[in-house]
Amino acid sequence: MELPEIIVISLKRATERRRSIEMQFSELKLPFNFFDAIDGKQGHELFTRYDTDRARQIGEIPLTSGHLGCYTSHFLVWQHCVELEKPMIILEDDAMIFPGPFLSFVEQASSLPQEFECVRLFKSKSRNQTSWLLFEQGDLSIAKFLRGHKSATGYYLTPSAARKFLKYGERWMEPVDIEMDQFWANGVECYGVLIPCLTHNPDFESAIDMGIDTSQARRGLMRLRWRWYLLKGKIAREFHNFMFKAKMQR
Repeated sequence: MELPEIIVISLKRATERRRSIEMQFSELKLPFNFFDAIDGKQGHELFTRYDTDRARQIGEIPLTSGHLGCYTSHFLVWQHCVELEKPMIILEDDAMIFPGPFLSFVEQASSLPQEFECVRLFKSKSRNQTSWLLFEQGDLSIAKFLRGHKSATGYYLTPSAARKFLKYGERWMEPVDIEMDQFWANGVECYGVLIPCLTHNPDFESAIDMGIDTSQARRGLMRLRWRWYLLKGKIAREFHNFMFKAKMQR
């Protein structure tokens, strides 16, 4: 049984995070590879994909260099997945792994139905965590979530999903995890495990620039644009979920 390649996205200078991940995989006795993350402060040619005009039109707060570095790092790993033509598990270096569930998922990943192109491996951070159970095999349960998980801490990815993310990411407007969550638009359904395989390690602060007060940053016309954008997204999401459920009941 061939196990999926495990990739950990990590800045070269993030020595403590790398040490933490190395210790975890040493205990799990699983091989993995670091992918040297793109440092947003150093820039990258893919940053040109960030469409500031479109972002302004929807009322999005400008992405920071940290957001751009994060998006670029995941984008490059998606390209790697397509080049290999093999599924992989992608983690960020602040992941804290739950050994039992994670090992179980790794061992069963090769037997997953093709429809599960991308599976989030952590508990959803969305306020609405409603889901529909679709798959059970041993101690592994996978569900379709009605809203995105609002994070990219760790996920299983197939080449077919990677291609869809790459196509959707021709132009960037929002952080990578938010654009990954837009399943009604990018074509990658939002599946996730019901027993989390990992979570964010609270010992590590976000490597992405933070500290923006969105309520202060979005005012006047910008706020109206944002609310309209969210409303359109909600309508599209609800319709998509309605059609998904209709197919389930056939």
